[in-house]
Amino acid sequence: MTDTGLSDTLKKHKAFWDREPGTGPLLNMASVEGRSLYAPLQGVSIPLADGTILSTQGDPLTPDMIDPTLILNAEEFPAREDSHKTDGPLTVDDLFVTRAPFGKIPWVEAILGCPVVPRLDTGSIYSAPFLGAVELYDTIQSPEQSPWLDLLKAYTGALVEDSGGSYQIAQCLQRGPTDLTSAVLGHTRMCLALYDNPNELKALAEKCTETFIAVAKAQQSQVPALEGGFSNPFGVWSPGSVVRTQCDVASSISSDQYEEFFFPYDTEICKNFDYSVVHLHSGYLHHMDVFLKERYPTAVQVSLDTGSTPYTVSDLIPVFSRVLESKPLFVQGDMTREELDELLGALPSRGLYVSPRRIFDD
Repeated sequence: MTDTGLSDTLKKHKAFWDREPGTGPLLNMASVEGRSLYAPLQGVSIPLADGTILSTQGDPLTPDMIDPTLILNAEEFPAREDSHKTDGPLTVDDLFVTRAPFGKIPWVEAILGCPVVPRLDTGSIYSAPFLGAVELYDTIQSPEQSPWLDLLKAYTGALVEDSGGSYQIAQCLQRGPTDLTSAVLGHTRMCLALYDNPNELKALAEKCTETFIAVAKAQQSQVPALEGGFSNPFGVWSPGSVVRTQCDVASSISSDQYEEFFFPYDTEICKNFDYSVVHLHSGYLHHMDVFLKERYPTAVQVSLDTGSTPYTVSDLIPVFSRVLESKPLFVQGDMTREELDELLGALPSRGLYVSPRRIFDD
């Protein structure tokens, strides 16, 4: 990328964050051109540090089993072709090409103490709960004590060395306080604690939040800044520090419960960075108004669940429009060409990001 091209891209990304009139949207249309961004759910083989291939499931992974250099190129977004290599920062459409530590590993859950269990038939690696009761929250180790954090830092360092300034290194997949409390405690115990042990549950959420922030900052401290800023996992540069969080488990609690028990901790995460994005799912936006009350998070990302939930893209337009009145909006997911046209035609372009995962015929 030429200096002029880089300057133009950075200006466009800053205008996205500022929601400047007459700018946007940011687009990634790679899938329209036939390049799939995500593989369907399928089995996975993981090369291990000892030279073998992980071929059993059910037994937990340990940090010493993973060599980052063997899975360094496992994930990239947006997906690029070799012919797109340049001497400067790599881009696809309007986005920077990013890589992050292997997203199938539940890094923060592992650092908190969860066993990491592979499911080779589905290609997933999940965390198992380990905290027998919410009252035991103060027994959770500090992140600095976890060898998983050492591995994550080694992975990040290897990406930095491999990139040499070409692709941007983004934060690993980090689930937020809602998801983390469910992960370490178990979902049923977490839901019961909302009623039986509310103070202890908040203390556990705070502990998870402290670990989340430590993990995110440990990664970003290793990554060279690009013109004073960093790229998030969606390929968007920000003129400062940036973080992505999520609260998928909020789908099973009320908006009021989320606002009381978990939103303060998502807010605390976002306050530790200049720019922030919260990941949500389109089928579970009953707590959207909570995110629009305050400055934080500074942006909202919605993954489309159309087809698996009752809400269509048309149903979501009013919600998306409300978000764009005050914050940038990232929209990702499967859609038809008609739905893509509807999103781009009905929504303001400023502060809008659209990245179809796959485009289906109408």
